[in-house]
Amino acid sequence: MTGPDGRTVTGARVEETAHSIDVSGARLHYWTAGAADRPGIALTHGAGADHRMFDPQIPALVGAGYRTLRWDVRYHGASVSGTGRFRTVYAARDLAALLDAAGMPRPVVLLGQSMGGNIAQEYLRRRPDEVAALVVIGSTSNTLPITRAERRGLAFSRAFMRLMPYRRLTRSMARASAEDPGARTYLRETFLANGRRSFLTTWDGMTRAIDPSPDYRVEKPELLLCGEHDSTGNIRSAMERWSERDPHSEFHVIPGAGHVANLDRPDEVNRLTVAFLKA
Repeated sequence: MTGPDGRTVTGARVEETAHSIDVSGARLHYWTAGAADRPGIALTHGAGADHRMFDPQIPALVGAGYRTLRWDVRYHGASVSGTGRFRTVYAARDLAALLDAAGMPRPVVLLGQSMGGNIAQEYLRRRPDEVAALVVIGSTSNTLPITRAERRGLAFSRAFMRLMPYRRLTRSMARASAEDPGARTYLRETFLANGRRSFLTTWDGMTRAIDPSPDYRVEKPELLLCGEHDSTGNIRSAMERWSERDPHSEFHVIPGAGHVANLDRPDEVNRLTVAFLKA
């Protein structure tokens, strides 16, 4: 199997089946692999990326006995939307519709990177009985309190992204997100392919996902992974506080990895994820 930059991914070849459905003004595309009677794991990518960011994970997860579902979130990759608006709660509903269409029994494991982690949290909060466990890579918490400075930073990021020339922005984001040259190439190409309007629509909605809830706790098993060099926003400190808050959480820093740790250090992320799921 080849990764998003054309590199060979370690692991046996995995056959995936492509699907698409219409949901709430969007045409969503998703891919499944693994036997239908296996426990399910749904993978949701980060903002500006697409389902291919999990190319290195699919062989490991299917090989560990899981049925996988990965998808292009609306406004990303092959998925399109005519609504002109994005919110993580809408994306969580989209994911529920995909799981129904795929016939994937619940509870499922949810795995999300960055924005995908925010969507997974939203799904878990609204449908806790449908989630077996949560795996999050490089994402902030939706529910932890944030400071006024952090809230101002989110608002500033929305304005800043709109003002910066998009090609320059894609180069900057790719450099900041990945340590691996191939991962940087994949991200920049995908950011460009998705386009400025789709990215800004997504970013606007994603930065409004924060809903501080001091009494909220995640009672499901959680694996929180953060790249050693992930300097995106407050993600590193937020994931540390998040892990301390929840009773069944484990937190790992991935050496040598940036924001997209699953692309920078796929073998280590796969090892930790499979070990967590098998525990």
